[in-house]
Amino acid sequence: MKLALCSPIGLFQGASVLLLCSLIGSEPVQATLDIARSESGAAHTHVLPVFGQQLGFNLPAGWKQAYHEEQAGMFMAEYVPEQEALTQWSALFCVQGFKDMAESISPERFLDAMAQTYKSTCDGEVVYQKLGDTEVDGHEGFKAILGCTAMPNIHNATQVNPKAYASIPQGEIGYYTVVSGNKDLYLLHKSMRGAVFSADKPPLQADNSQDFISALVPFSLK
Repeated sequence: MKLALCSPIGLFQGASVLLLCSLIGSEPVQATLDIARSESGAAHTHVLPVFGQQLGFNLPAGWKQAYHEEQAGMFMAEYVPEQEALTQWSALFCVQGFKDMAESISPERFLDAMAQTYKSTCDGEVVYQKLGDTEVDGHEGFKAILGCTAMPNIHNATQVNPKAYASIPQGEIGYYTVVSGNKDLYLLHKSMRGAVFSADKPPLQADNSQDFISALVPFSLK
């Protein structure tokens, strides 16, 4: 399933754009939601110019950029393991920027709105666990875990595949960080997709979230 891009004007319209990262590819993958998956090799610092600032993070060895787009005040770049693709992934890291939104909404409220919007795309239960305030080079931010116990895999008809169809739902959960820049709002999140899980026993929780995100941090914003 691929959601249409829209301009992030207003709180809920902006939040709906965020879902594009996790839903842009929806082919099923034979994987389990296992945070111990291998990310071998040394990470290297990766810096993206996003509007007026430089956004940095560590990119694990064996990962590649699979998508990049800038339009109408929105920036997006997506990364997956080299053997995977946006149409078939078990792990994904996404960076998004929203121009001139830093003064209109706080990072926490932005994630709250995203969690509400996420419910409309989830066939199971939404998991939303706030992890609290954070700071990136003096810029305020907020982090949380957000996921869906059973995310639908709906495939629209295309020229290559003329028939629309739906495949087995998968569980999806990720670690989200939203940061207020000088003028713009930035979202960085790592997600994993695999077997459907139970809302009372999500594979990603506060006590193992640092291990899950460790290969990508520290983030920087200059």
